[in-house]
Amino acid sequence: MKLLKIILIIALLLTVVTSVSATVFFSGNKYMKFSENEKLHYVAGLSDMTDILLKTLNPEKYQEFKEITKNVTLGQIVKIFDKFLEENPEELHHSTSSLFFAAIDEVYLSGII
Repeated sequence: MKLLKIILIIALLLTVVTSVSATVFFSGNKYMKFSENEKLHYVAGLSDMTDILLKTLNPEKYQEFKEITKNVTLGQIVKIFDKFLEENPEELHHSTSSLFFAAIDEVYLSGII
């Protein structure tokens, strides 16, 4: 059953990526030009996406992650993401969603959050 969920999520993501990437691909470069308000809204969506994927693919890690980040505000997540992008300018041509996952993974694994 778990394998079926993973396959369905991957298929869904591939469908979305292939149909959307040609028209609405936000790179790190584009994100860095957003206003603070636009960044808050965009990161809110990325955070929701991360929650859903982590909850579906690894419920145990999801619970651990939610416990560690329960007092972290959206504004703090934006600052964490912005700092990651500023420290990794060579990666800004990649999609914002993949950069967000990398930032959250790096911060989460290093225990900063």
